[in-house]
Amino acid sequence: MKKVYILALMLLMGQSSWAQIRDFQTTRLNSTAGAGVASVLSTEAALLNPASSTFFTGSVFSYHSYSTSLHHESDERIAKDDEFDGKNKSQGFFMSDNSGPLKGGLAYIYQDENNYQRKQIVAHGAGATGERTSMGFSYRYIEDTLPPNAKKRHFVRHQMSTGVTHVVDESMIIGVVLIDPTRATPEEERLFAGLHYAFASRFTFIADVGTQYTKNMMDKHIWRGAVQLQLFDDFFFRIGRFHDNVRGNKGTGWGVGWIGPRLGVEFAQKFTDQFRRDSYIYRDESLVDTSISAVIKF
Repeated sequence: MKKVYILALMLLMGQSSWAQIRDFQTTRLNSTAGAGVASVLSTEAALLNPASSTFFTGSVFSYHSYSTSLHHESDERIAKDDEFDGKNKSQGFFMSDNSGPLKGGLAYIYQDENNYQRKQIVAHGAGATGERTSMGFSYRYIEDTLPPNAKKRHFVRHQMSTGVTHVVDESMIIGVVLIDPTRATPEEERLFAGLHYAFASRFTFIADVGTQYTKNMMDKHIWRGAVQLQLFDDFFFRIGRFHDNVRGNKGTGWGVGWIGPRLGVEFAQKFTDQFRRDSYIYRDESLVDTSISAVIKF
């Protein structure tokens, strides 16, 4: 009955928050708690800042999958006999070609969370606007399916994003990304600024700050921070933390990755605590996303 009540409440709100579907994150992003708007990335350019792929060379294919489990079950859930759906799973296929002057790629993403499904096809491209500056754009075809008891189950959206990446020097990169400026997907519009700073040769600091720009910035703000340690030439350890006052959750992430010249594998876990009651997760409950990925470079 609790899930029916939550669904009815969301329908009355016009599905304004889409709290049932969280943003898809790759294994790397799970390890950094989502931070990386200013990082030079190929796969994650489809999800964060499309401009970042300009400074990446070569072509990449990768597969990312993570399952979601409930770490702490609240007394309220037990008392209301609201069983957690343990079938939550997400996966994504990413392909990028960065060999020419115009960099970009395609992605297919599928999410199933609390009986809500979301399919996405993402296309992104970027090019240099200066010696150290690039601009990129992404397009997302989004198909959402609500649970069977919803009056209207299927929604199709067309979401756009644009971003800028600027390389300040060898150690510092800054980035800005505007998500859904046309507001095609209710309540998913975001504005982020990011910093990527490398020092001590093998240590990198990553940070993002953002807001739901159509709302009060003090009420609807997001921050994410992470550090990356390169232990050997091909082995990385990452840890991150985030606080999302838009969706009402916060948490940490960690992960390891081996990225060789042609192949790579990564593992990560992200822990999410709900501190506001506008999701199918009860207050003080924790979600655990366990992620793994495989990477092939060409």
